[in-house]
Amino acid sequence: MGKINLWTLYTSLQGRISKRTFLLWVFLPIAVTRFLASTIDTALYGVPSSLSELWPGVAGTVKRLHDLEINAKHVGGMYGAWAVAIALFLFNRTGSNVVTPGLMAAMVTAVLAIIYTLYVFIPCCFKPGIEGPNSYGPDPLEE
Repeated sequence: MGKINLWTLYTSLQGRISKRTFLLWVFLPIAVTRFLASTIDTALYGVPSSLSELWPGVAGTVKRLHDLEINAKHVGGMYGAWAVAIALFLFNRTGSNVVTPGLMAAMVTAVLAIIYTLYVFIPCCFKPGIEGPNSYGPDPLEE
């Protein structure tokens, strides 16, 4: 494994990264940031940390999917599902304990977004990459 260029890792959507690089340089920093944000940024509802980790998370996930020879459109689908779920929650808040049909749709969409996120992230974290070069670039373990 060669030297890691963090700028390229966090900004480019091209190429592939290994499972180890994904876990150490993409997943772990985002998990730590989320943990710290839960205590530090509560007044701002976690928005600053969420925005700061959005693009590195997208870039790292895209490259990891490329290593698995999976189209990165799944990342767009995952974020799209979350955007729909959040929008439904925001537009269907009533301030009462009554579950309206719109709120039920928001909950169902959120559950589907969680399932889709797990569908994308479990292979990224546990499945070994395709050996040798693939259509997205050379094997990151051979460099």
